[in-house]
Amino acid sequence: MSLIVWDSAFSEVAIIKILFAGVSPALITVLEPLLQSASDMISVSDGRDALDTFCTEPVDLILMDIDLPVISGLEVAGKIRVIEVMQEMPWTPIVILTPPDSLENPVTVIQAGADDLVSQTAPEDVLKAKILAMVRTSTVRRQLETANGTLNNILNSVSEGVHVLDMRGVIIAENAASMIMFGWEEADNLVGRPGHKTIHHHHADNSIFPVEDCPIHAVLSDGQYRHVQEDVFWRRDNTSFPVEYKCAPLRDNAGNMYGVTVVFRDISERKKAEQHILYLTQHCPLTDLPNRVLFGDRLKQAILNAKRSRTKFALLFVDIDGFKPVNDRHGHAVGDMLLQRIGKRMKQCLRESDTIARIGGDEFVAILPAVNEAEDAVSIAEKLRQSIEEPFAVENCILGVSASIGVAIYPDDGLDEKTLQVNADHAMYQAKSHGGNAVVLNEAGIAGKCASSARP
Repeated sequence: MSLIVWDSAFSEVAIIKILFAGVSPALITVLEPLLQSASDMISVSDGRDALDTFCTEPVDLILMDIDLPVISGLEVAGKIRVIEVMQEMPWTPIVILTPPDSLENPVTVIQAGADDLVSQTAPEDVLKAKILAMVRTSTVRRQLETANGTLNNILNSVSEGVHVLDMRGVIIAENAASMIMFGWEEADNLVGRPGHKTIHHHHADNSIFPVEDCPIHAVLSDGQYRHVQEDVFWRRDNTSFPVEYKCAPLRDNAGNMYGVTVVFRDISERKKAEQHILYLTQHCPLTDLPNRVLFGDRLKQAILNAKRSRTKFALLFVDIDGFKPVNDRHGHAVGDMLLQRIGKRMKQCLRESDTIARIGGDEFVAILPAVNEAEDAVSIAEKLRQSIEEPFAVENCILGVSASIGVAIYPDDGLDEKTLQVNADHAMYQAKSHGGNAVVLNEAGIAGKCASSARP
């Protein structure tokens, strides 16, 4: 039951619940002026009852005789502290009453779990002051626990992770979202660990991330706010996930820095969306082959690689003979399906390291890296020609087309993208001039060499 104590220092009424254990009625009577509602107290006579009452009736203050029957006051204090820890209960202030002329060592009393001790024969003012001090401590502590509970509820309700480090870079707090993203069940398992070694130890490519290069630790060094658009954090199972994070210094009222707060979010879905958009900008929506943009990038890379390794590569221009009549006769839907099947066949003819791209209409290009001789490129181009020459079954129609293929070789037919493309295109038109369904190597390579077969 509640006791109402007027605390003029706070200019408010503090409503608390006090447990008296082994305290004489005379002493309680002395305290009545301080306690405006003395009938609401809890009073027990021995240590076992005190312990049982504590376990069943939450109290805000315990005033207890040191020489309790059954279980001594110091033993009760010790057991209460164990119970509080085991059951995660709030701390309860304990004042121990000692007999007159007691030789009890105050250190022993405090080590046992009590917060203060006072002689039973102490002046009334001293005793009242002790109780008021404990009331204030209990009230402030309850307010702090309520504020901390509210703050934790707020932090745990947000979807972003909150990761807090002290000035040594040691983790001092994590919210619920953070623990889920890091794959830890309890915040206590993370608190006390070095932050960088726990969640930020490697880059995305699995190379070591030196702590001196870490933006979070840079904030600890210079106190400057930082916003990192893209990085990776590491889970407990040693897998990484992409994050965006903001880190800001923690400062006290005097402006002194005592840590850093990192607010982060998992950007896996954003990365997938970005990659999907990038894929769409680099691929033909009809055939799913690389488009002109990606082809240009691959050609640049092929030139750099060949120049570095002093090797050759081939560039093929492929134009589909007879596609327009098929498109005009059977319609665009059939024409589109035919282009899809042509692209698929050509891709099946090439190596994984090769690139086949559609650059518009019925025009395709291929990059064949690391060809030893021009004849090797002609052989692969001939394989493509023969594949395309085979009839296609589309929408109950048997369609026949062929391919005119021009071949240019780096570095023989050009050292740059434009020259290579002009020569491959020129060779392709030579193939068309021979009646189509042909493979022609640019004349700078093997002059006039042509692999062809006429359509029946």
